[in-house]
Amino acid sequence: MSIRPTDLQILIQKAQEVERMQQNQQQQSKIQQQQFAEQLQKQSEIKKQQVRSSTRADEVKIEHKQKDSEKDQGRKDNQSRADGTVEKDNSSENGPKDEPEHMIDITI
Repeated sequence: MSIRPTDLQILIQKAQEVERMQQNQQQQSKIQQQQFAEQLQKQSEIKKQQVRSSTRADEVKIEHKQKDSEKDQGRKDNQSRADGTVEKDNSSENGPKDEPEHMIDITI
């Protein structure tokens, strides 16, 4: 069975169309993969920022509690001075301390 010249021309045109369609499909799949990779990267960046923002909020809470405790300690000192009573300083018994003692108890 031989191919006539007119049939050959039609086959060549169709082959070119099929080639273009396949190239378009390959490009679309590459573009979809790139978009998916970009979305994953954006999501991971968002998650990283969310974790960082929550730790900042915790730091503010801890700092706020420390300031409140310092204010309460200052009030106690002022009240004892106003009453004329003097509280015994425990640091003289245990030796001089340069830094205030802070304890954080964390349970998971």
